[in-house]
Parts: sequence; C-alpha cells; structure tokens
Amino acid sequence: MSDNENSLLVAIDDGYAQTKLYGEGPDGKPVRYCMRSSVRPGRYGLGSISGTGSVGLYDTEDGPFTVSEDVEAEDTKFDGFHLSTMNRVLVNHALVGAGYAGKSVSIMTGLPVADFFLNGFRDEDKIAAKRANLMKPVTPTDEEGAARIAEVRVGCQAVAAWVDYALDDDLNERGDIEGAVAIVDIGGRTTDIATVIGGQSVDHARSGTANIGVLDVYRAVESGINARFKIRDRFAIKVIDRAVREGKIRLWSKDHDVSELVAEVVKEHESKIAREIERRIGSGATLSAVVFVGGGSALFKNIAGLFEHNGVMAEDPEYANARGLYKYARYQAKG
Repeated sequence: MSDNENSLLVAIDDGYAQTKLYGEGPDGKPVRYCMRSSVRPGRYGLGSISGTGSVGLYDTEDGPFTVSEDVEAEDTKFDGFHLSTMNRVLVNHALVGAGYAGKSVSIMTGLPVADFFLNGFRDEDKIAAKRANLMKPVTPTDEEGAARIAEVRVGCQAVAAWVDYALDDDLNERGDIEGAVAIVDIGGRTTDIATVIGGQSVDHARSGTANIGVLDVYRAVESGINARFKIRDRFAIKVIDRAVREGKIRLWSKDHDVSELVAEVVKEHESKIAREIERRIGSGATLSAVVFVGGGSALFKNIAGLFEHNGVMAEDPEYANARGLYKYARYQAKG
C-alpha cells in the first residue's frame, strides 16, 4: 500500500486568528483541535521544563519560527498569508498538537472565496501554490517530530461550510438545503460570503470577501485598554483573547473589568459586518437561509438576529469550515 492509502484524513481551517483541525484518529474516532495562530519568525528560547528541546520552534528554508501564545505574535493580516512559510509552520504545529506527529496524513484545506475564485473560475495557480507550500517540509526542533504530509487538497472555505450545513455526519443530505443559501464565514481577517444555489453553483454576484474580522476587534480592544489605563503596551494574543471572551484583563497582578469596552467594540464591528453582508446579498429575502459560521460568529452572537427572517447560527460555528472540508473529502472518496 502507498503512504497515501495509509494516510489519516485531516481537514484544516488555517485562519488568520485560529487554526482549527478536524480529522480521523488512528482509532477511527474524530479528532478536534483548535489553537490561536500565534507565531513569529525567530528563536524565542521557550524551552521544555523536561529538557527535551525548544517548545514550538520550527526550522524552515526561511529561517526559524516560534509558535506560542506566550510570545508577541506577528500580524498574520497580510495578503500572502495563506501561501506563506508562516502559514505552513502553523499548520504543522496544529498537526503535532493534535497528535499526528510521526503519522502520515492526507490534508484537506481551504482558501477564502476571494482567493479560491478568480473572475468566477477556480484560481488554479493559487490553489496549486497553496498545495505546493504545504508540501514543503518544516523541521521541529523538539523530539516529537512532524507529521508526514502525503497529500494536500484545497477547497473553498465558505463553500465547505455549506457542505457542513448540507450534509449530516453520515453524509446524508439534510432536508432544508433547497434554494439559495448564503454562508457567512466571519474569520480573523476577513468575512467571506458564499451564496450557493441548490448545491450546484455559486452565485458570484452575491458572494465575496470583506476585509473585516475578529482581529479587528482584538486590535480595537487592545487600543481601548491602552487608552483607558494610559499605557502603551503590546499584549500577547491570549491576553486580548481573554479580555474579549471574559471581559477581564490582568494588569499589575490584578484583574480589571473591561466588559463594557469589549461590548462596545463588538457591537460596532458587528454592525460593520452586517453592512458588508447587505452590500452583497441585499435583504436576503430570496434566500432560504443566511448561515453564520466561523470563529467570529461565536463572538458576534447577535448577528444572525439582524437577519431576523432567515438568519441561522450554525451549530458549533467555529468548526464549520474544518468539518465541512472533512465531509467533502469523505464524500469525494465515496465516488
């Protein structure tokens, strides 16, 4: 048997803010893993207490990278992120974190709508570049080693979320997918809208990508905290993530309530995203559903209600892309 035939299927939603993985384990049970996309070039000396090597340190042809929530992350909001060495390091770190070190994996991953399509057609050059990038090796400096990537396939992220909405875990069609459905994927840097008609075609006139997402909330919250406490600090992403999720930040060994500040920022950006959606789908009156997925949908809990007639919050929205990519790969394998 070839390495491909023995490989475990793993779907990866490699976002600007989070890297999420949904795959099959050696025991046949599903594996879920999520981490913040916190990475920067260079060696940052985070050593294992047990002395087994540096934690989260990877060597690449572009030099070393450190993946850790305990270092100040480099901004991932740049146009070439999905084809970058930085992205490849994050994907490999997620595979190791999920327990695939030393195992052969077949990866199904995705690109945002604006990168996957070009003038209504698949952007084959960008898809090939994404595949080639992830097939290049990275070398962890600790003793666990990396996963062996035998194959990489690339789909469209928001369309993958439609697959998750359309198919149950046994790959049977759900009963509510007729007509046009808009999938709104609120991610770290972008909000992707993909309008799928009857499961057969993408309505490009009502699809697209807006450059607004969760990381804009994080930056605004960080700025607000600095202004409120009269400081000029840069915070590790896990610090701001806690402030956004719990409404608290620890400064000078004391927790401070920033829930009102966070609520104002979230409300402002929720309105901005809603306007971007309306620019593409209008009122949504002719759609069967407007389905919200992605990590941002978990943050903007009220956004589906702004589309009161057909807004739907997906079940477990943070994993919708990864789970949809996984289902799509399994559906293809069935023939």
